[in-house]
Amino acid sequence: MVKVVITAPRGNMDKLIVQEAWKRDDMKIVGGVGTPGRDYIGKDIGMAAGMGREIGALVYDDIEKIIDECDMVLDFSTVELSMKVLKSCLAHNKALICGTTGFDGEQTKRLFAAGEKIPVMKAASTSYVMMVMKRILGEAAAMLGEKCTIEIIDMHSETKVDAPSGTAIELAEEMAEASRDKDFEDITFHSVRAGNTPSTHRVIFGGMGEKMEISHDAYDWRCYALGACDGAAFMADKGPGLYAMEDLLK
Repeated sequence: MVKVVITAPRGNMDKLIVQEAWKRDDMKIVGGVGTPGRDYIGKDIGMAAGMGREIGALVYDDIEKIIDECDMVLDFSTVELSMKVLKSCLAHNKALICGTTGFDGEQTKRLFAAGEKIPVMKAASTSYVMMVMKRILGEAAAMLGEKCTIEIIDMHSETKVDAPSGTAIELAEEMAEASRDKDFEDITFHSVRAGNTPSTHRVIFGGMGEKMEISHDAYDWRCYALGACDGAAFMADKGPGLYAMEDLLK
């Protein structure tokens, strides 16, 4: 059984991770971490995550207060909190799954470098279906890169700060690596941030007189929570290194 700490338990994503992790026999929530001053600090994480019941794990305002009790941290929070979590995981030799997006280049380097010392999974999307789509896009780009332009449309709610989305960037990186003549810079991004639009990614391969569109729509964030828990179970017995959700694909 892997013991986990979950950050930002009232966040749209994180509260679902709490709810799904609690259901699993191979996972135990030992605590949560939130931003100092939030009204749920010191309360049970089950109540903070909207479960309506206590599960015997408190939410702390400092990762250092709970890090020694866990094997792994599931972090889908903010860049600022994620950097604190990364530092603590390195200092205490704990595994990290990070789904936070919006890191700058230097912060991303620090996250990837951590894989030399601890198990790290960086995943802009933890949807299993999205990982299948990513693989398909790589195969399509390998065959169509010379014949088509490639454009990515990512649509999210107005509260999402980063654009293009981390998932859109990862999709572009996959296609650029697979294509014979497309670099990352050759792929065009379009980002929509409006209302409560659900997470949507559409990739268009445009040829002369024809186009192909491959898309993914997440109408319930629980798909990401389920994937994050599967990722945690996968990482439970792993040594230092960089891992990805694609490693779960069979």
